[in-house]
Amino acid sequence: MTIKLSPLVHIEITVPNAEEAYQVLHKVFGAKRVQEPFEKFLDGEIVKVIHVGLGDVVLQFIEPVQEGTSWYEQLKTKGPGVHNLTFTVENIKETVKELEKEGGIVPLFSFDLEWEKMIPSQYLNPNAKTIYMMDSMEKFGFHLELAEVPYTKDLKLPETRYVTGFNELIGNVSPMLHIELVTNDAEKTYELLHKLFGSEKVEIEFADFLDTPFMHIIHVNLSNVVLQYCQPLVKKGVPSWSELLDKNGSYVHNITFIVDNIPETAEKFKKEGITPVFTFPLQWNKVIENAKTDLPPIHMMNTFEKLGFHLELGEMVTEDPSSTKEFLFVDLTDFKK
Repeated sequence: MTIKLSPLVHIEITVPNAEEAYQVLHKVFGAKRVQEPFEKFLDGEIVKVIHVGLGDVVLQFIEPVQEGTSWYEQLKTKGPGVHNLTFTVENIKETVKELEKEGGIVPLFSFDLEWEKMIPSQYLNPNAKTIYMMDSMEKFGFHLELAEVPYTKDLKLPETRYVTGFNELIGNVSPMLHIELVTNDAEKTYELLHKLFGSEKVEIEFADFLDTPFMHIIHVNLSNVVLQYCQPLVKKGVPSWSELLDKNGSYVHNITFIVDNIPETAEKFKKEGITPVFTFPLQWNKVIENAKTDLPPIHMMNTFEKLGFHLELGEMVTEDPSSTKEFLFVDLTDFKK
């Protein structure tokens, strides 16, 4: 059976200071606190929680409070980093069984949420009480947090275009382009994602353009998310990715967005004490006919210690965002509107 996932609910990130992570994104991009009732519902003696809307995604920053938790141990042994991606499924018990049977992925832990404190009893989904954190970090570079939708179809909630709760992008960024990860075997990772979730290779021309003798790169979709898997083939020439792989194994290296003006954005980061890890140009005219010729280099911002991932930033390759539809999995049509 192919496991059907909802669109991405949020990216959960372990950081030493959740408020500081939010403030950086707010000052640089205009990111907003979102889902605050849910945030307060989760916040407590175990973890401090802040939900941040950026572009079209929700970043759930987790600041561990209690020792012995998965978030605490991650911060202690690996440092800040993406802990899990969260999705909902139609049948959680069948999903957990399938992941163990077909993928060898078992629960890292599970926990119950008192949804009755937020949802009227007549609309509660009784099967949604237990949340499962699946132990998939080694295989995918992140854990999978899975549950059923906590309310029944009878509960009519306001519909918004993005999971952030807004109909427009939040902050001065595009929709998220991809989550970039390091792995020892990109093809093996893809095969397992394909087997379990029906994931396919996407943005093939783009991935081939980025692929080099130094690093093998593939782009794989997981529901509506693009995962860019980077497999270092040599130590020399790919230090940032190789160092992270040596330190933590499979792990999220960066999250990528497009901005209007890279020099201005880099200057805002500088005021926060953050500079690029490195910058690099890309010869877009080799793959996109109407590519701009005056684009600044891609900036990989050194945000790992504060945000739990590097931020990779580029500018629009063409004047018309809709022209990227055939090249990218992510629709940029509404960017800049």
